[in-house]
Amino acid sequence: MGAVIGLYRHGALIWNFVKRDQQARYKGSAIGLFWSVVHPLVMLVLYTYIFSSILKVRVGAAEGTGSFAIYLFCGMLPWNAFAEGVNRSTGIILDHSNLIKRTIFPSEILPIYPVVSGILTQLIGMVILLVALLVTAHPLHPLILVLPALLLFQFAMTVGLAWIVAGITVFVRDLGQIVGLVMTVWIFLTPIFYPPTLIPERLQFLLTANPMHALVEAYRSLILRGQFPSWGSLALLTSVALAIFLLGHWVFTRMQGAFADVI
Repeated sequence: MGAVIGLYRHGALIWNFVKRDQQARYKGSAIGLFWSVVHPLVMLVLYTYIFSSILKVRVGAAEGTGSFAIYLFCGMLPWNAFAEGVNRSTGIILDHSNLIKRTIFPSEILPIYPVVSGILTQLIGMVILLVALLVTAHPLHPLILVLPALLLFQFAMTVGLAWIVAGITVFVRDLGQIVGLVMTVWIFLTPIFYPPTLIPERLQFLLTANPMHALVEAYRSLILRGQFPSWGSLALLTSVALAIFLLGHWVFTRMQGAFADVI
């Protein structure tokens, strides 16, 4: 509960960091923040051209769309936001060492703003996805109104991991390389580039134990299939997200007192 209260108390400060991060990302650019629209739009066009026109890859009706590009894009959006938040958190404390040495600065907010920035980019991509579905005459089910709850679970899980990774990296500087490697393996263990039905029966336990599979499939169920996610996968996602969020806050607060001495 303390973690949630802390987020609320420092909400304005977190948002200021997010705005600065977005502005710094496109500083000096001719079209500025409009690049945040261009990037996901180019991704969708590229996926459509490669997988639909060249490779002619299709997915079954059970996946909610016959377009593999749409199927892939829907899975990549939450994954990219998740991976960006965790990867960028590895060096976030070290990058702001000048702030850490100020005893009154709430260091727990630093791993949060990259997570929020990644989700903002995801939201822009989701708008582009929904427009693409409308253009292709794909029906949009009212269940897409449940997406904010899904984003909340995603935020909690990503922030929890970001706290853990950010704190440990202060003491183990090689962790950033390890996290990058883990993310590379993790994305291929998550059915993003392929439907989960291709996983052999003997390896299905890997999907059950993978919270990102539950998250990606929940997005695809709501957006593409117009179905509510299975209660089993939703229960897994909820419990894991809350557990990681609370664990991450506990781990970070136990370590943050020593940050100034190590940095």
